[in-house]
Amino acid sequence: MLPTATEALVEQHINSHMARFENKLNKPTRDEYLLALSCVPIVSAQYNRNPGAWAKEERETLERQLVLMNRCRPHSLEAKLKRIAPAPAKRTVPAQTRAQRTPRAKRTPRFTPKQKVLDTFDLTSQSSNKQPRAIGTNRDDTDYKSIMDYSPPLETLGNNAKALKADWKGQMLDLSNDSDRHLLSAAELNLAATLRLSCATYLCSKRRIFEARVRALNVGKEFRKTDAQQACKIDVNKASKLWTAYDRVGWFRPEHFEQFLN
Repeated sequence: MLPTATEALVEQHINSHMARFENKLNKPTRDEYLLALSCVPIVSAQYNRNPGAWAKEERETLERQLVLMNRCRPHSLEAKLKRIAPAPAKRTVPAQTRAQRTPRAKRTPRFTPKQKVLDTFDLTSQSSNKQPRAIGTNRDDTDYKSIMDYSPPLETLGNNAKALKADWKGQMLDLSNDSDRHLLSAAELNLAATLRLSCATYLCSKRRIFEARVRALNVGKEFRKTDAQQACKIDVNKASKLWTAYDRVGWFRPEHFEQFLN
């Protein structure tokens, strides 16, 4: 007999869970509940009584089950199993002897030619066959006399002479001995020296910029920084600096070029 408390718990469990089995054919009965509770595990008790004997008996039971399983294996399944052929034995292939390569001829190492040591700093002592390069630029654009001068008069600067300047990295170019320095105002000399342009190169770039400005006015086109870059033959960054300096002092205003318009 089960304790009264246990029976009460069974009744409570049946009342709360029996609704889950309402549509089932095999519903658990009250006797089945009580039978399940009456089962007491005895595995631990048998193991503790004699662990060695218990393990031996379990081993014999397992072996009997394996024998029964092997008897029930269908013969059709064994017929389908195929024996795997053994892997072929590896053959030892004799190593092939490589053909001896003809050794390459040793190359004579090349050495960087040493710089020629000059006995003097005077440039006139060098070869007279080389043409002198314009100072401050790597482009040969110094023939300013062949370019029409449409530049606004220097008097138009007025009080804006100090505004005609630019910033550039590097040391200013010394133009104190430039043969064309007398054609530039003091503000223009400072601008050319800052951009490291010789006076002749500066005059060429200046005349090319204002020549392009007149062409743009004749066709009704705006004159932008890229137009000045395309007109000059110097570094585009230096041409941009010239355009900015001229624009700051108002040298691109149309009234400075009315006499040149068609």
